[in-house]
Amino acid sequence: MVIMKIISCLLLFILLIKYIDSKKADRTYVLVENPRSRRFELTGYTIFDSKEKTRLYRLTASRSDIDSGILFDNAEDNMIANLEGEWIEDKFNVTFSIYNSKLNKWTDGIIRRTLHWFSVDYTVEYNNEQVIAKRKKDAKKGKIYHKKNNELLAKFAARSQWLSGTPLKYDLEIYSNKVPDAIHFFLLLIMDHRLRVNKN
Repeated sequence: MVIMKIISCLLLFILLIKYIDSKKADRTYVLVENPRSRRFELTGYTIFDSKEKTRLYRLTASRSDIDSGILFDNAEDNMIANLEGEWIEDKFNVTFSIYNSKLNKWTDGIIRRTLHWFSVDYTVEYNNEQVIAKRKKDAKKGKIYHKKNNELLAKFAARSQWLSGTPLKYDLEIYSNKVPDAIHFFLLLIMDHRLRVNKN
């Protein structure tokens, strides 16, 4: 009797995981690595629709005394979000700001990093919401959840690169409007940059 209950619980858990993984995306983006002028330069992304035909956003990245990223909309080439701090090296200290056109104001947020034995988490605090991005070490894919109820908000994965020198591409599926898309773009950018310099 006890064994049957355990089996039933396991089956229910597996079905729940399958349901979460099979959720239909509200929208899908393709992030294409921007051209690099130097081999080991860390760049941003041009962000397209799911069919990779319409350019929607441009995410730039640069390094100096601080690491920084700026998100532009493609329609009017306006800056709609910015990211700055330290995320390339061991020290991690990141803040960002996102423009809300409806309210005509900027809202700030922070990103924290937590390292585990076989994975790394990035926690975002923004506008009274907490989001957590989870990625296994050295993996070019991850998932982003709403921290309070563990709701899957987005997931991303890098495409295979068959030829060296071809730009890296990520598929990003978003399932919720709980937080702005800029947060997902920034999380992916940070995790990709750290992978490139062999950090987690």
